[in-house]
Amino acid sequence: MVVFASAASAAPCFKCKAVPVNMPVSLTVGTVRTPEFLVRYTDYKIMVRVKRGLPLGELDCMMGIKMSGNPDHCAMFHFETVLEAEWKVSDGDHIVAQGSVHGKDDRMAVSDDTLDRYFGTFVGEANKKYILEVKFIKDGTPLNEFKPRLIVQMY
Repeated sequence: MVVFASAASAAPCFKCKAVPVNMPVSLTVGTVRTPEFLVRYTDYKIMVRVKRGLPLGELDCMMGIKMSGNPDHCAMFHFETVLEAEWKVSDGDHIVAQGSVHGKDDRMAVSDDTLDRYFGTFVGEANKKYILEVKFIKDGTPLNEFKPRLIVQMY
């Protein structure tokens, strides 16, 4: 009986998804909490994704993404960073990971249609429920027209 129970707990989580959180989010100042989500035992990345609707250089600056090449690009064209946040992942009462997004860095991904700004990572424990809480500390509403989404995704 004990062997069966331990084997069952080691089974893969069939309700867990590669992208357990993919929800629309407003980037106004304030706090957003996700519903509980299940994960597998693996690394997850946290990000905000927007649809591309501006020239990439301007959108990069607004998202706080460091441009390779000309580091003064944003200042030169007066493009302000509007995406700044603090985040934490908890499994109930325990914070398992936390971080912040301030200023500019190069943690991003780009496609033909979208631009992602990475916030950070955490390691999920199989079959455990988590909640992500993001506190937007700067008014990011100029990005709301680009349909921002809060995403937690397997690495």
